[in-house]
Amino acid sequence: MIKNNLFIFSLSLLLFAFAGCEEVIDIDLKDADQVLVIEGNVSNTETTHFVSISKTVPFASNSTDNPQSGATVKILEEIVSSSNGSVVTKAERSFTEVSPGLYQINNYRASPGRKYTLTVELADNSYQASSIMPAPISIDSIGTVTDSFFGEDQKTVSIVFQDPPNEKNYYRYLLTVNGKAITDVFAYNDKFNDGKKVQRNLYNEDLDLFRGDSVWVEQQCIDQAVYNYFNGIQSNNPGSAAPANPISNFSNGALGYFSAHGITRASTVIE
Repeated sequence: MIKNNLFIFSLSLLLFAFAGCEEVIDIDLKDADQVLVIEGNVSNTETTHFVSISKTVPFASNSTDNPQSGATVKILEEIVSSSNGSVVTKAERSFTEVSPGLYQINNYRASPGRKYTLTVELADNSYQASSIMPAPISIDSIGTVTDSFFGEDQKTVSIVFQDPPNEKNYYRYLLTVNGKAITDVFAYNDKFNDGKKVQRNLYNEDLDLFRGDSVWVEQQCIDQAVYNYFNGIQSNNPGSAAPANPISNFSNGALGYFSAHGITRASTVIE
């Protein structure tokens, strides 16, 4: 009994000694260098297009917004000869800054098969990205499919289209329900359905669809570099401690993307 009491007393002294030696350690979280982020789109359906320019925000910052003003933004259109691949004509236009970090061009419609190069000059640095616009592909039909999960039915927006044969095709989808944009990234290729009739289900486990809901789908035919960017976003594991940045098609270390894409749209009302 005496031995047990001595053991308990000794253990208590040991724990007290360790507790007295506790030290608060301050971890110095160094901010990484700020990086330029450029996001730009042109399409065959719109005549007003935008480019947003910002920088990544320091870890300790209370703000999530860091727009960059004062940039020079230009777009170059190149028409390439189908016979020998040489450039036939070139035309360049400029964007105008309409609000901090947001640049706009009006009366500009891009065309499939043409090459577009976006150039951004800021603080004595130049950044470029090029994109050749694929031809738009028609959507044959739009509706919903119903799946059962754990005894509960869930409706998913679904479209059907014909994938062109013997060529690589890449797709991105924008989904809007009752005027609200769904933020999920939907990016696909035709590796396993080249030349086939495709049913594309735009699944979102958090999206509940009800009778009378208005659904709008935009199908963007994108090039491979833009697909790699958005596929990198959707492939990132949300639980990862350090998710990787998606692969940008901009030069000089800028993040983001520039896309020239062909668009088709379809809409429906949920029944």
